[in-house]
Amino acid sequence: MALRAVTYFGVVVPPFKQDKLMAGSKTIRFVIAGNIISKKNNQQATAVRVYAKKFLFEQQKKNGVVTLNDALKAVNMVKGKMRGNAKYLEFLKKYSPIIFAQMQEWSKRLSDKGLIFPLTKSSCTIRLYIKDRYRRDTLNAMQTISDLLVDAGVIVDDDDLHFNPVYGASARYYEELVHNIAFISLSFRL
Repeated sequence: MALRAVTYFGVVVPPFKQDKLMAGSKTIRFVIAGNIISKKNNQQATAVRVYAKKFLFEQQKKNGVVTLNDALKAVNMVKGKMRGNAKYLEFLKKYSPIIFAQMQEWSKRLSDKGLIFPLTKSSCTIRLYIKDRYRRDTLNAMQTISDLLVDAGVIVDDDDLHFNPVYGASARYYEELVHNIAFISLSFRL
């Protein structure tokens, strides 16, 4: 029986297309212990002023003075840029080698079966074990972990073509754990 489109609140929703891994798929697991720093909540806006400064110095050198029009033109040359703050960058620096070492172990174990990193197509399940009572944003943590997997060379990219579907869950283990734990399962076909 063919699946049909359904309508919800005036929007026609077609049947969902989803690749299934089926027989022959493998699952490898990675684990990290510690705080998962949110990329989104820890970004900083910075102004890129290099071209504006250079323009103003050239105008002053050429004309001996900077006019109001020069200053306005320089203001329009300033561009905004988002960058991860120091905590997020420290997180990547600390955990990329840990994920890389675990990837090397998986490579040793499964290279004879044809495992080659970075994975070009995989699905992912991320389980977050939270040691305290603080509220956590599971989706932000999953995004950080996805970026970490790309940074460490485990997956090609975390876009929908290469890293899909992605599932996540979190649970609290107050007074049961010493560290937060992220348990990452990647499934793929060899």
